[in-house]
Amino acid sequence: MSETTVPIAITGGSYNEYINWIEEAIDKKHIRYYEYENFNNIEEIGSGKFGIVYRATWKNSHNYLALKSFFNLNNITIKEIVNELKLQREVDFHENIIHFFGLTRENQNDNSKKYWLVMEYANNGTLQEYLEKYFNTLTWNDKFNMALQLAHAVLCLHDEGIMHRDLHSRNVLVNQNTIKLADLGLSKRIDEANNSRLEFGLRETPVPGTPNTYLDLYTECWNGEPDNRPNINQIVAKLKELKYNLTNDDFRAFELYQHAANLGDSEAQYNLASMYENGEVNETYINKHTLYQV
Repeated sequence: MSETTVPIAITGGSYNEYINWIEEAIDKKHIRYYEYENFNNIEEIGSGKFGIVYRATWKNSHNYLALKSFFNLNNITIKEIVNELKLQREVDFHENIIHFFGLTRENQNDNSKKYWLVMEYANNGTLQEYLEKYFNTLTWNDKFNMALQLAHAVLCLHDEGIMHRDLHSRNVLVNQNTIKLADLGLSKRIDEANNSRLEFGLRETPVPGTPNTYLDLYTECWNGEPDNRPNINQIVAKLKELKYNLTNDDFRAFELYQHAANLGDSEAQYNLASMYENGEVNETYINKHTLYQV
């Protein structure tokens, strides 16, 4: 980043120093400040470990923004806010990372100075919510697209020397069916972070019908030895390859069978069950898939 866009450095780590960093960044217009009274239609849309998220419109605009508040603005929380602001500005250009717009305060007369983040609003909620609602109607092409978008967002972080450290489906948002990686507060410089370990050795249960090639990829990402896991560049390359292969007849046949089975076709349901069991589409299915173009 250039010197004209980087707020002042923090020489220590106390609460007051973090607050001073924020206020000086606002004064120097490195960070935009939004007057809280200009927000309208404020509505709670979610909550998490650190606070509540609202959506609101700004002045006369009909477009929503997200307002991220915090339960307890102590030294730990304010440190994470400042960390998120710093890292957000380095990757804010990327279309698959949630955009940061500025800061506001609910009560201008509150000496505790409880700042809220003003962020891009994601109209489809978290990835977890989105998949719970739409998983069965999404095609594998849709799913590979979303996986590739998320991988591109992580690649952007790594290119900037940033490790997310809290990547899960509730910290990934979906806006107009586009992936938006969020919550960079716990992120850390890669050279400061150690290799992560899977908590308690738990693994995800594979979803029935997942293409074997995709199953192989994310199983490799669980390898108990971090050095044996694919890096993000390899993951992006593999996802691009898988997405390209979706034009092949086997994937097309699978999706056509799946669509016909959902409409109640008994033969398609039988063949689809066989595909789930085998994890692949054989030549007979490929030759017959045109029967189910509905």
